[in-house]
Amino acid sequence: MCGACGRPHDPDGARVSGPRRRAAVARAVQDGRAGLVVRAVPGGWTVATRTGRTRVARTLDELLDAANSSGRSADDRAGLRDRALAAADGL
Repeated sequence: MCGACGRPHDPDGARVSGPRRRAAVARAVQDGRAGLVVRAVPGGWTVATRTGRTRVARTLDELLDAANSSGRSADDRAGLRDRALAAADGL
């Protein structure tokens, strides 16, 4: 929370922490974005496009930014965030 660990602060970190929750979030984001492959990894996610470009996301916001990088609207991002958190909360 103070930044001493060197990781960015994630306000939703407690809701998406742990391998099962991260995997549920990855599935929800991947299902919401055709053409992306989202994988849960220790401490975050990877987001790969069809061309092989891969980004590492350490927070939920970074994950949503990577998934929304194709210029989708803020409403699309908010809906995807809701889906991701619902998936994590459903465990």
